Amino acid sequence: MNTVIRVRNYRNTEEALGDIASFHLPHLPLSVLLYGTVIMAEGAVNDLRALAYASRDLDAKVYSGRHSGRDALLIVLPHMDTLSGLLPDQDSPLIRCINDYWYDRETVIPTAQGVIRANGPMIMGILNVTPDSFSDGGKYFDHDAAFARAESMVEEGADIIDIGGESTRPGAAPVSTEEELSRVVPIVKRISSSLNVPISVDTMKPEVARAAVEAGAAIINDISGLNDPDMVAAVAETGAAAVVMHMRGRPATMQNDVVASTYGDVVADVMWYLHNRIEVAEDAGVSRERIIIDPGLGFGKTFDHNLELLRRCREMRCLGQPVLIGASRKQFIGHLVGAVANERTGGSVGAALVAAINGAAIVRVHDVKETAQALRVVTAITRGA
Repeated sequence: MNTVIRVRNYRNTEEALGDIASFHLPHLPLSVLLYGTVIMAEGAVNDLRALAYASRDLDAKVYSGRHSGRDALLIVLPHMDTLSGLLPDQDSPLIRCINDYWYDRETVIPTAQGVIRANGPMIMGILNVTPDSFSDGGKYFDHDAAFARAESMVEEGADIIDIGGESTRPGAAPVSTEEELSRVVPIVKRISSSLNVPISVDTMKPEVARAAVEAGAAIINDISGLNDPDMVAAVAETGAAAVVMHMRGRPATMQNDVVASTYGDVVADVMWYLHNRIEVAEDAGVSRERIIIDPGLGFGKTFDHNLELLRRCREMRCLGQPVLIGASRKQFIGHLVGAVANERTGGSVGAALVAAINGAAIVRVHDVKETAQALRVVTAITRGA
């Protein structure tokens, strides 16, 4: 079924009125959307027709229209109880979407080096072995310094170490495959042989991905969204897990001409992109349970787009995949707090907490110790100690 389905949990009347206007439903009482369970489904007409028919079994009210330039359904379930635990009928795509949206379950990710399991949000510590990354470029370019930083991040609470050998800041120039291999592979080997922590490698190059997994990496973090067929093949062949990220264009050009109207609905548009990339990966032999999705904060987004993606992060869980959020020290945080990159710790921790509360399975951060401490408090409060 070529549809993207997501729960709409309206945070204010303006959001609900926007959907009422989009579907031309002036007589629909606002309370129906604000107090019922609402699902937005977009896709091909025939698939939507089948979904509308299946909705009858759930006593749903179904309204057809268009949203963000796509044929869509607004499905309202006025009597759905989402407070009593997981809903039955796992074969229903609507029920799966509701369960994925509302309920925090164990995250299980098979990787090239074993299975990663977690019952709460995981911290992915950033280790840039580059001379020019936007926040800490050059600080860990030396392999001894990089290993020492990996050790300290594990002690501070990192669940995963993400190693990057090529800067992806806006306007960054690419590096050669040989240079990236020389930066990444030795430190992957050293960490994998010395520390008990899964390793992710942030790369767009299939050659680097293959060599990194052979050296001990478990996850390939591809900011280009597995757009290179050879990268898809590399993930399939190695058995690595993959982070599939949304990016508009390439790092050197991704922020060019990005305006509010670049996206119709940024969450819907990002979900469609990720949905299509998941389909391509599955068709090439990458099992779905090995895929992590990342909406790509700061990668071809305006300030408001970034805030909207964080605010509505939970909707993306309706794709059925663990969600990774990387907000740490990014420009939109600097815009809010008026600080340069290495002075954005407080804002970055705040963004990580919002992401975790809003359903992220993994938060990718520079400031591991501060984030781990804050997450322990938030988890104890929201889920119980």
